[in-house]
Amino acid sequence: MATESTSQLLMQASTGQLPDLEHWVAQLRTQFLLSPSLVHRIDLCLTELVTNVIQYGYPDGKLGTVRIRFLRQPRQIVIRIEDDGTAFDPTSYVPAELPSSLDGAATGGRGIRLVRHFADELHHGRSAAANQLTLVFRDAGTDARSAAAEPAPEPVAVKPTRQPL
Repeated sequence: MATESTSQLLMQASTGQLPDLEHWVAQLRTQFLLSPSLVHRIDLCLTELVTNVIQYGYPDGKLGTVRIRFLRQPRQIVIRIEDDGTAFDPTSYVPAELPSSLDGAATGGRGIRLVRHFADELHHGRSAAANQLTLVFRDAGTDARSAAAEPAPEPVAVKPTRQPL
C-alpha cells in the first residue's frame, strides 16, 4: 500500500503573510525531495493564486483565511487552496488576449494564464462559504534522484545600457 505525504499551511489573507508562503514552499522541497523545476511551478502558482485571493477576495476589507494543503502521491502532487473570500472560479475566467506589442501591454492580468500553463490540472469548487481550488502537478522529478540530478542554472551576465537623460 502506497503512503501519501501531506503538509498544510494556514495563513491570514494578508500580503504580510506571503513570506510565510514562500518559506513553506521551500520547506516542501526539502521535506518531500521535490525537483527544483517542480518547486518553481508550485511556487509561481501558489504565489499568483494566493495574491489574487488577498487582493480581490475581500473587497469589504474583512480579514480572511487561506488554507493550503499539500498532498504528495506517487506520480503527482495535489495542492488544494481554500479561502473564505468572494466566490471566484479561475477555471471559468477568460483572460484578455495577449497584446501584439509591449506598447499595448497592460500591467497585470496574466497570473491565471501562468497558473494554467504551469499546473497540469486545475479544478474549482465552492462550498457554502469557501472557494476550493485544486491544482495537480505531474512530475517524475519528485524524488531525490531527479532533484539531485537536475543541474543548477548557469548565471547570466547582463550588460547594462545607459540611456542619455
